[in-house]
Amino acid sequence: MPALVAALALAAAVPARAQAGSDACRNGVISEIFVDNGSVFDVGGDDLDRRFGWAYRSANRIHVRTRESVIRRELLFAVGDCYVPALLEDSERILRSLSFIADADVFGVRQPDGSQHVVVETRDEWSVRLEPQFDSDEGGVAITGLELREDNLLGTGQHVSAYFKESQGERVYGAAVGTRQLLGTRLDAELSVARTPVGVSVVQRLAYPFRGENGRWAFRQEIEHQERNFIIFVPDAGADGGVRRRYFEEERRSFDVGTVMRLGRRGQLTLFGVALAGEWTEYPRDYLSVDGGGDRPAMRQVIPEEPERPVTGLDTISSVRVVFLAGQRNVRFQRRRALDVVRGTEDVRLGVEAEVGIGRSLAAFSDDDDLLVDLGFSVASAPVRGVLAGVSARAEGRRVYGAEELQWRNLFGQADAWAYWRPSDASRHTVVAAATVVGGWRTMVPFQLTMGNRAGLRGLPTHAWPGERRVVASLEHRMYLGWPYPRLFDLGTAVFVDAGKMWAGGDTFGVNSPVEASVGFGLRAAFPPGSRRTYRMDVAVPVTDALSAGNVVVTFGLGQAIGRGRQDDPQLRRSSRRTLSASLFSFPN
Repeated sequence: MPALVAALALAAAVPARAQAGSDACRNGVISEIFVDNGSVFDVGGDDLDRRFGWAYRSANRIHVRTRESVIRRELLFAVGDCYVPALLEDSERILRSLSFIADADVFGVRQPDGSQHVVVETRDEWSVRLEPQFDSDEGGVAITGLELREDNLLGTGQHVSAYFKESQGERVYGAAVGTRQLLGTRLDAELSVARTPVGVSVVQRLAYPFRGENGRWAFRQEIEHQERNFIIFVPDAGADGGVRRRYFEEERRSFDVGTVMRLGRRGQLTLFGVALAGEWTEYPRDYLSVDGGGDRPAMRQVIPEEPERPVTGLDTISSVRVVFLAGQRNVRFQRRRALDVVRGTEDVRLGVEAEVGIGRSLAAFSDDDDLLVDLGFSVASAPVRGVLAGVSARAEGRRVYGAEELQWRNLFGQADAWAYWRPSDASRHTVVAAATVVGGWRTMVPFQLTMGNRAGLRGLPTHAWPGERRVVASLEHRMYLGWPYPRLFDLGTAVFVDAGKMWAGGDTFGVNSPVEASVGFGLRAAFPPGSRRTYRMDVAVPVTDALSAGNVVVTFGLGQAIGRGRQDDPQLRRSSRRTLSASLFSFPN
């Protein structure tokens, strides 16, 4: 195993070195690399408040600084290589993408003999976190989970965590361990284990992502075993307009292994790849349960007038398929400040990306005879000074052969649009507008969206308005306060308005909602100053209801609720059968 790991890492690293060598060293040769691996606070710096010197020193003593060897392994160059500015830029961006690095700066200093000394300066994030999970759905704010996490164990870049939390409405206990440098290489590895109300969840992942824009090869392998409840909200026969939470048991096993290569030059890269992927999904019971343990049927209690009404989503899956991947990546990066963080710097990807994945089931290993198609597209630009805007969309579908009807089924899609306006680089104000459309069509697997605070309107409870198609738009004004102790932590505020609508679609228990809206305000905090990790608290109320303590919704989270950093909708992801796509191998983005 160690030999295989080393071989994969070496094979992926060679192209970047070769490209550097072909540069004819017109900028000189790297003769020395100096690494200044800073701690959380630069105690001797002029940017700190002398009144809190004791706090800075105490924090640095408790924190274990990132080891120099960990930082050096992430660099895309070595002593003796040609000095290529693009490789320094990529290395700097890779370091900033690490969860335990708050900021990084990589630059060269030309020497009298024409060679280059490269200086790598980094500053650590505070890596130990105790993060509670809150819920205000039932009136009042209650702690529903707790996670203890260390993102930089003993300065090695390894992360470990243990938690209990509510995931999609049920209590889950688990632990995870991972590393960005398995056995001293650039391979990523992760293992997580969790206990759910109906079984266990195990995920194992090994990957070599693209390292910078000069990276030519990427590899990924993953095994997943999930025994979980699919949460469905159904009408409450005893309450006008109310819903109840019900549970539908699901067992899902999957694996994938694949590789992707890039051709072309920086800014105009073409991607090709192939993967082998398998999935087996079953539903042990054909009814909804009340308690999540699967032992108490709920259908007769929920809809007594229709006792034989079937539970939707019994399309079991048994397939092994070959997935072919192709994509185009024409992107560049800009460094911006205070977009989705309070005051820190971020790397913003601008340009166009498109990808397609096509996977045909293998008859010898599959009960299903089908074709999976996955499409993705994104574009982002800075059209005028102070403005950033972008659009992304992704869709997937399954073509079933031999079916008399619904030959295309399990069609899922999501589209996001966002725009930022910041008057100047020194401004404390940022205005963000965003819109998201999520939906499913011809679904034959369990699928349901809601319009509540965790995925839609922040002024509605999580279970509000179940259905299959949702659109939400938001407008938010963020402001950095610079108060009360800006040299100890960053603090900002946000005011926002959300509006959205739900359509029932094919959801048996779905409803068509009116246009709902909510308004609210929030706080944004980061520690230490300049950190890219943003803690969020939002307080919101629906504008369609009379204001009372009972309909005030308080949410807490990590990162911003809206904007360019939004990933696949969590309610869409739990139903998605999305094949491997080239974007999974793009790192960092």
